[in-house]
Amino acid sequence: FSVREITALKGIESVFGLDFGYTNDPTALFCGFIDIMGKNIYVFDEMYENGMSNEKIAHKIRAMGYGKERITADCAEPKSIDRLRELGLWNIRAARKGRDSINNGIDFIQGFEILIHPKCENFIKEISSYCWDKDKEGNSVNKPVDCDNHLMDAMRYAVEGFVKGKTFS
Repeated sequence: FSVREITALKGIESVFGLDFGYTNDPTALFCGFIDIMGKNIYVFDEMYENGMSNEKIAHKIRAMGYGKERITADCAEPKSIDRLRELGLWNIRAARKGRDSINNGIDFIQGFEILIHPKCENFIKEISSYCWDKDKEGNSVNKPVDCDNHLMDAMRYAVEGFVKGKTFS
């Protein structure tokens, strides 16, 4: 798909999510469109990089052309969110995590077809390996494996405004 084709469709909204990282984990920016009526999520761009200071994050997001977009970021880093606002990303806001927000977000996203632009190689790699954790006996538990899921988390933050239920009321 092309971004131009998708933005021409009725009812399409852009969604951006940011998961912070630094040394061991990358900072991940999810760039997508959501079509609520058609039940599609289009992944059209990404940022996936280790060792990024808040200044580098802000610079890179602006260089990618997304400096004015509404970005929902991991609320675990309020200091970083405040700093990114100071650096000119006025539309960044904290994700509203709550009880069962991970599973509620996953349940919501599972109702959509996810179409991924081929240039989003890190997203393709993450979504291909995303799976549920297992207990000591090897049985699946109702919790995703917390490894190589940075763009997956960023996608959940990006679409949280569309999720319905007690967690987000």
